[in-house]
Amino acid sequence: MVTKLDARGICRRLLDAESEADVQTVIDSVPEMANPKNWRPLDNRETNFNVTSNQASDGGKALTELMTNMVDAMLMKHALLKGIDPKSSKAPATMHEAVDRLIKNLRGGKLTNLDPKDPWPRGFSKSNLIIGVTGAKSRRAGLPCYTFVDNGEGQHPNNFKTTFLSLSTGNKNDIAFVQGKHNMGSSGVLGYCGLKWFKLIVSRRYDRSGPWGFTLMRKRSGGGMPVAEYFVLPDGKIPSFNEDALYPFMKGDGKRYQGAHLASGTVIKLYDYQIPSRFQTGFRGTREALNENLVETILPFLILDFRQTPDPKRTGFRAEGIDDRSFYGMEYLLLNAHEDRSDGEVREGDKQPEDCEASGLGRIAVANIKTEQLGEIIISAIKLKRNLPEWLKPAKTNNRIFHAVNGQVQFKQTRGYLSQTCGFPALKDRVVIIVDASSLSFEAHNEVWKGDREHVRNTIIGERYQDAVRAAIKTSQPLIDLHNEVAREELEQAAKTGRNDLFQKLVQSDPNLAGLLTNKDPVITPPSRGVGGNGDDTAAKEFEGRDSPTFLKFEDKARETGVTLPISRTRPVAARTDAENGYLQRGENKGTLVVDPTIYARFGLNSQLHNGRLTIYLDPVPGAVKVGDEITFKVGLQDHSMPHPVEDQIVVRIIEETTPSKPNKKTKTKAKRDAGDNGDKEGTGKPAPTHGLPPYRLLTEDGRKVADLESLPWPEGFNEYDGGSIEDLGEHGVLYKINYDNVYHLKYRRTARGDLGRDVVTEKYILGMRIMLMGYEHALQTLKAAKNGDGAATLAEFQDDFRRMAARGAASTVLALAENLPKIVDRSNVTEAQEVE
Repeated sequence: MVTKLDARGICRRLLDAESEADVQTVIDSVPEMANPKNWRPLDNRETNFNVTSNQASDGGKALTELMTNMVDAMLMKHALLKGIDPKSSKAPATMHEAVDRLIKNLRGGKLTNLDPKDPWPRGFSKSNLIIGVTGAKSRRAGLPCYTFVDNGEGQHPNNFKTTFLSLSTGNKNDIAFVQGKHNMGSSGVLGYCGLKWFKLIVSRRYDRSGPWGFTLMRKRSGGGMPVAEYFVLPDGKIPSFNEDALYPFMKGDGKRYQGAHLASGTVIKLYDYQIPSRFQTGFRGTREALNENLVETILPFLILDFRQTPDPKRTGFRAEGIDDRSFYGMEYLLLNAHEDRSDGEVREGDKQPEDCEASGLGRIAVANIKTEQLGEIIISAIKLKRNLPEWLKPAKTNNRIFHAVNGQVQFKQTRGYLSQTCGFPALKDRVVIIVDASSLSFEAHNEVWKGDREHVRNTIIGERYQDAVRAAIKTSQPLIDLHNEVAREELEQAAKTGRNDLFQKLVQSDPNLAGLLTNKDPVITPPSRGVGGNGDDTAAKEFEGRDSPTFLKFEDKARETGVTLPISRTRPVAARTDAENGYLQRGENKGTLVVDPTIYARFGLNSQLHNGRLTIYLDPVPGAVKVGDEITFKVGLQDHSMPHPVEDQIVVRIIEETTPSKPNKKTKTKAKRDAGDNGDKEGTGKPAPTHGLPPYRLLTEDGRKVADLESLPWPEGFNEYDGGSIEDLGEHGVLYKINYDNVYHLKYRRTARGDLGRDVVTEKYILGMRIMLMGYEHALQTLKAAKNGDGAATLAEFQDDFRRMAARGAASTVLALAENLPKIVDRSNVTEAQEVE
């Protein structure tokens, strides 16, 4: 007599297991599970390792694939509940539209459009989208388990093999409003589930028309190529059972957690899950691992950590030993205060309330790109406060540019790329740039992204995508203005606190030092390179645009005579308008650029709207235009509240490629003279007051005043052995930051006699550090100029580390040289040495 398998009991035991050792115990105790004949290869292929291993390169990224699938399941369920065929023309066209139509009108489908005090996101997530963290709390104790619970569409047991357990079936290919297309999110996490790849899947269809089904995935034991496999009954079917409500979580006290239960939907549990070692296994580390991989979650999530100690003195989650956090993605986190708990208490491991304040200072519309081949790309930026949130600090991540599709990050670019390739060194820790590629054309999606969702393919279209985004960022007037603003702030502060008299005397006495200097002077406020800059120190009045534009007008000369465009060049054309800066990107009543669709067959358009100026970069499509073509370019702006667009037009004439003439030496000299860079006092032949002296600021451990000079606190990771750093301000030069609390400097100060003696030591230290850092920077810039391509990019990526290393070395020797060389090496010493020889 064959005993029927207790599917319900086994599933319950697997849900309660908190390590892969616990799971193995369950397997060993169930004869059917211990029998290798009852395990089938994933996707019915023995070579599935080439797919399961060719996805996310770390566990944090892989988790976001599961979260994306959970959102898909919620949207699908609500479409079905409303009687909408997901594949029909009546279905929403995008994920954001699906949120607005199917779940809640967020005025553009974005959580960032909600009032931060709105209770809906938290209430929705608590009932529908939960991530539970259980098991080990520290790496020493082991690895945690993650349980993903969604109240979505769910699957019948007999559909598991074509959904959860498939690698290639395109179940969602014809559904426009979902993200996951090939079910790979179900397998990308496997390699990070301990050594045995244990992953539990439990699901029931949303209409409760069938039982619950479950299976367990694992890595096949034995040697050879790893094979992912899943458990089935001896007859080949997925185990199933009946249960009115499933309670997926067990609290630390051994009791079921009543706050989360499902009558249908899906539960996925990952055992001994590995996230990158730079993130802690604690609750903060879990959230940080998700932050930079999800720009937005589309729908709100609730993360529950069940590894806390119950506190009966408290109410809410903490009383049950649970720490709770809402999670809505990077964008929401930066723009809104994120201390979001039911009881509002500060808990163990939390930082002070100011750490929970919004780190962003607002959104900046950077550019809208649209081409026939690529589709549409929307680029925005979030301006950051000086003090970065923990997860964005360079010790945790160097990433600053995030390319995303429906909120899920596909590709990241670094501080070095933003600083050197895009030309914004002063912004490398002051902005996060978001490249929304959700509306790429179907062809471009396939040509641009690699299967791991982490790299861009070096195809023709992939490279065009990167070129278009890079050009849009580099030419963005809002970013140019912000870069100039940050650089001016740094230089103005340095001019107030720095002393140049001794350094000036040294430079004047040694022309070799003068040759290392740039032509920047710290006491002069550099003018903006932006539109409308006039060199005036007074701040320009902040532009206040209209919700809907009342006019659009090209510049008079362009309207009268048209514009010429070399056939292989990109050219900007500009028009005045009164639309607000965020008009083309805002969430509610978003404006659109109205252009004849046939234009996109001939030009790619990069549109930027800033301070009443609409700039459109025209990029001819190769082979689509020819010399002599005259194209009427009619442009409009319109939103839903306007019955008609505001419009204007110009004529674009395609001409032969031209080679710009190079200015001769006399022209350059005259230009420098006209700019006021004479190199000497006019008419005197004497040196100017400064030779472009590099500005500096002092660093101290606590940011205290040093005599009458303001100082900055040590950056993250600095200590008493650091000498300082060099901050690149782009065309404004560099700013030297010198560590006053360097151990070698303080040691020499302590041995000096009297206040005057100690002040002399400090002046020697600061002066020496400025000279040595100046020499290093000169050598670095020379090396950068000699390199190109990948070599220059690699150097740029690590140049801050090189600068810090150089400063540390200089600080340990500069005073030894300054104090002792004059004593042991002089004319008499050298004469005596020559006589001995």
